[in-house]
Amino acid sequence: IPMLTILAFAAAAAAHAGLPYDPPTTPFDNALARVQLSAGKPGEVTKPHVHLTNRVMIYFEAGTNTIRYPHGKVAPEHFKAGDVQWNDAMGTHTATITAAGPVDIVHVELKVPEHKDNRVHAVMYGPRDPLTIDPRHFTLEMQKDQVRVLRLRLGKGEKTPAYQTMFEHLLVPLTAARLTTADAKGVVKEAAYRKGEVQWQMPGTQADENTGGQPYEAIIVEFRR
Repeated sequence: IPMLTILAFAAAAAAHAGLPYDPPTTPFDNALARVQLSAGKPGEVTKPHVHLTNRVMIYFEAGTNTIRYPHGKVAPEHFKAGDVQWNDAMGTHTATITAAGPVDIVHVELKVPEHKDNRVHAVMYGPRDPLTIDPRHFTLEMQKDQVRVLRLRLGKGEKTPAYQTMFEHLLVPLTAARLTTADAKGVVKEAAYRKGEVQWQMPGTQADENTGGQPYEAIIVEFRR
């Protein structure tokens, strides 16, 4: 009989308190990624800066981020609430948010080395990969050489089968949630997430059940070594 343990579910035991992302913070900075949380203010032009690494961007509100380069090129990036976008490393530029209000953003700067041939390297996911075993609840947002990004949607009272994650990953709840999670040994943990309460989690096997009163949606950023 599984033992019920009332714990905040976070394999790395670290999290951010949730929205709004003001003031900005950097809750995780390790060998795999640097995760920055910030709220872009409409009309505010950033100082000229560079991004030396590729990034995954997760937006909580809709808007446009207009990138301007010193040579005159202008590149607007449009996004909806809950969107996930890939950004290549960038040279010197400024950025300006256009939106109805502040835009909360998760910036995931990737430190995992990118293969020289720039192709997605072969990764053998196990038979209990979430995309294989539960395509109803897990969908693929993007797959790159450095990361795979999944979206998890669980309706009220819905549950996943036991699935296996192969890599360390960042969990970004797009909604508040209450979950019950059972690991491979049958140990059950209960969690309450705030919207935007990012979690760093380790590989493992688990099954999730949405025990809250509303649908649950989250983004999972897997760091492919």
